[in-house]
Amino acid sequence: MGIADKPILLIRNIHLDAFGGAETYQISLAKELKKLGHTPIIVSSSKPLRRAARHQGIKAIQGCYFPHQNWSGYRNLFLPFYFLWQIAIFLWYLITILRFRPQALHIQNRDDMIAGTLAGKITGTRVIWTDHSDLRLVIWENIDKKYKNPIGKIILKLAKYPYKITTISDYEYNYITKLIAPKKLNNFIVIKNGVEDQLSNYQTIKSTPQSICHVGRIIDYKGIKELIDAFNLISQKYPKAVLNLYGDGPDLPIFRAYAETNSKITFHGHTSEPLKALARNQIFVLASYHEGLSLALLDAAMMQKAIIATNIDGNPEVVLNQKTGLLIQPKDEKSLAKALEILLESPKLAQKYAAAARKLYQQQYDFSTIVKNKMEPLYYEKS
Repeated sequence: MGIADKPILLIRNIHLDAFGGAETYQISLAKELKKLGHTPIIVSSSKPLRRAARHQGIKAIQGCYFPHQNWSGYRNLFLPFYFLWQIAIFLWYLITILRFRPQALHIQNRDDMIAGTLAGKITGTRVIWTDHSDLRLVIWENIDKKYKNPIGKIILKLAKYPYKITTISDYEYNYITKLIAPKKLNNFIVIKNGVEDQLSNYQTIKSTPQSICHVGRIIDYKGIKELIDAFNLISQKYPKAVLNLYGDGPDLPIFRAYAETNSKITFHGHTSEPLKALARNQIFVLASYHEGLSLALLDAAMMQKAIIATNIDGNPEVVLNQKTGLLIQPKDEKSLAKALEILLESPKLAQKYAAAARKLYQQQYDFSTIVKNKMEPLYYEKS
């Protein structure tokens, strides 16, 4: 068996019902690797991710996930149980490596960064980490505090062992570099998120005039309340405007009740065709309080939509203010309403931003190009 014939294990263990951008990434990466003649195998505890993988003809196996993830405060007393868990999944990895003889373990979540990395080191299997903003938000939070985050400190010590640690945006790279200073990681690089170019599949769908949408999880930190409030502020001035919210999430019943007085706001629930939802709308809004490098945002740029996004985290790398869209401050419904007015008042300006967003996508975020030129070589290049 040549190295190109060995499988690549894409590891994303997360809550059993989770399926967000980082999980979609596994499907997209696996599809691109298959196109290039490789054998990706998704390893995940997420049932929706495994189902989606199999639907796409991608092999998927169940991974290991410990439901208790908060080890702060008094919970540190129970850390011995966590380390017993790590021993168990370390042994699981040794068996899995012997079973599949993979070319690489591509690890993308916390617990496996310990057990999987140690198993890879012992067996001589290449290990790569990809960070979907977890390093910043969870794994290395409070890393500089003496008595906090012992698990994060262990992962930081192990960070010298992966062949490469990739992160999805310049923002994440700069933030993490400062976070762990003065320690430096010579294997830490940026390989940006991307999405497959599928615009040609949806060009026959005409968007509804003055249609605004959100496509993603319906959860508080996505700025759903501010989006509803902003739309309420402008809906009387623009009686033809509509707001469509696509997606599911824990706060869906709350926001559906919150918006029930405005008949021009529609909650469509989960959609298996998010790109079709984007195609039917003219303006895409991402009002999040925090993001990595949002796949929904990249989809909107790829689909040539006018974009409004909050000026946080990786968003400004896609939305160049007044060039490829409009940036607003988070938790500010008035500035969001003003941005909506600007695009609704000037359809030509909205089209100009949309075309510029599409061009930026083609230059930097075409996932096929990213995988071929940047990700694939990591699995096979010589150390």
